Amino acid sequence: MLTPNDLLELTCGAPGHGGFVIARHEGRAVFVRGALPGETVRARVTEVKKSYARASTVEVLEASPHRVPETCAAAAAGAGCCDLTFAGPAFQRAMKTQVLQDLLVRVGGFDPGAFEPVVEPLSDAPVAGWRHRARLVADGDGRLGQHAHRSPDVVVAPCVQLPVGLIELAGGLRTEPGAEVALVLDDAGAAHAAVPARRGRSAQVLAGEALAEYRVGGRSWRIPVGGFWQAHRDAASRYAQWVGDYVARYGGGPGRAWDLYGGAGVLAGALVDSGFTVDVVETSGGAIAAGRQTFAHEPVSFHRGDVAARYKGLPAPGVVVLDPPRTGAGAAVMGAITAAEPAAIVHVGCDPAAFARDLGAACENGYRVAELSAWDAFPGTHHLEAFAVLVSGREDRRGR
Repeated sequence: MLTPNDLLELTCGAPGHGGFVIARHEGRAVFVRGALPGETVRARVTEVKKSYARASTVEVLEASPHRVPETCAAAAAGAGCCDLTFAGPAFQRAMKTQVLQDLLVRVGGFDPGAFEPVVEPLSDAPVAGWRHRARLVADGDGRLGQHAHRSPDVVVAPCVQLPVGLIELAGGLRTEPGAEVALVLDDAGAAHAAVPARRGRSAQVLAGEALAEYRVGGRSWRIPVGGFWQAHRDAASRYAQWVGDYVARYGGGPGRAWDLYGGAGVLAGALVDSGFTVDVVETSGGAIAAGRQTFAHEPVSFHRGDVAARYKGLPAPGVVVLDPPRTGAGAAVMGAITAAEPAAIVHVGCDPAAFARDLGAACENGYRVAELSAWDAFPGTHHLEAFAVLVSGREDRRGR
């Protein structure tokens, strides 16, 4: 019987969604962290379930030609930050591509080959130091680090995702053990650190100011240091550019648009620049306040609430843009969007399984995928960002 701490010799197969590769032991799937497809490894079992187990590599017996020395000191020390930094960047993207294409078939219900997106570099920025905002946690001595993988333990070591400015900022701070600290290197070149506000307690600024400045095109936003913004320093500008391009090709002309899960309105800005009047639906009061300040004299209205309920009563849209959290929009929201009959739906997805499921739901409701792309917005990790444009006309699951 397989039990935690057992050592197994495993030959690894395809990558899975979640930063592991899939091996087999006596018929059971084993999700192996720290290994690459084709490798033979010795791995320690960390978790056993009825139909699968998890394991962590302790020794590589036969290495992949794509393996490189671990580039992240924090991951090497056991942190859960980076799960692919022992593979070359091109092979990381190849693994992500394989995972996305598999999920479009298994979860989205599309036929193999209907479309085969390839994960591309987000920008020309280096694959190290790309993250301009992060959340760290204080260890028992108040030093800032990251949680160990699937553990409350804190690893204090520099992560390759962080630029030198944030590493130096984190290294110079001390706070109460267990506190979460948000750090930002903003678009004005200023560094900030704060313990974010929580119920009954206001934010505690540790360095810089309480608000960070972010810029996209000619607009700027002042966002609380602990508030949401895209992690990759180039992501917000690139996403806005792509949404503007998609809307120009498929939006059917200026009119009304919905920006769902819209945050402070980065994508709403692209819609306004394309001639649309925009309704943004968002749950965060801080994001809405920042957005209203930025768009004070532009045709953007912010509506606070959960998308599943708050879209009701909004003027009918010609275009819908949605950028849901990792859980995705879900069948009910996708049903409401397609029932509104927009000319185009632009779906931005940060979880490929939820993204595939949402696309499948839209296609069941009479839409088809006109374009699909994928981007390496989180180098060194298994995460990716995917974009799809859906237009009216039922999808043939074979892509015809």
